[in-house]
Amino acid sequence: MDFYRSLSEHYDEIFPLKEPLKSFLADYVTQEKLKSILDIGCGTGTFALEISRMGLKVLGVDLSDEMIGISKKKAQGFGGDASFAVADMRDLSTIETEFEGVLCLGNTLAHVSSESELNYVIAEFLKKGTHLLVQTVNYDRMLAARIREFPVIKTSHLTFYRFYDYRPDGKIDFSMKIEFPDTKEVVSGVNILFPITSAVLKKALLEAGWEISGVWGNYEKAPWTENSPATIIAAKRKLVKK
Repeated sequence: MDFYRSLSEHYDEIFPLKEPLKSFLADYVTQEKLKSILDIGCGTGTFALEISRMGLKVLGVDLSDEMIGISKKKAQGFGGDASFAVADMRDLSTIETEFEGVLCLGNTLAHVSSESELNYVIAEFLKKGTHLLVQTVNYDRMLAARIREFPVIKTSHLTFYRFYDYRPDGKIDFSMKIEFPDTKEVVSGVNILFPITSAVLKKALLEAGWEISGVWGNYEKAPWTENSPATIIAAKRKLVKK
């Protein structure tokens, strides 16, 4: 079985929506008084559907046909105003609507190929919304400690492994493996990631025309430190003085 098809089929089991993230999103859209959201790298649509439950219009986009297919199935009869489409964060030209908020969570940003591509993508986000919320793995921590293994995720049906291999070119080979104990089946895949430090991300945001309004180290809103598990940044489109 193709790894990404298998991952999409079990994505919600591996990464369920947890209460801290649910509360964080609810507080964020309420505080910023947002009415519409573009969710970039939406996966199986969990965040998009949850936000639509709050009364917002949401478009979720992802590069994976399988993920979007599952998102559309989940949206049937859901009741919220959420739609889904295949799109690449590097090319949002097919999305003609402008939204109030843009989300890019789940370490999606680390799939850019370089700092220059990161700068381009962050600038493109500015064209789609006035508010931005991004989240990545805390690469300051990962790079400093050369952390190789993520915690293993076990459910009643599978075991999910994740590994980082640090390449000579500064990028990371992100290896994933799913084991199914009942059938003894194993599927695996590798992605190349660009480890985005907090300084590089902040620089890209500021140079593109965003103003940073919040920085946290997890979804419990703990202040960011070099040892935080995540880097979460909220930003707003900078007002141009006339």
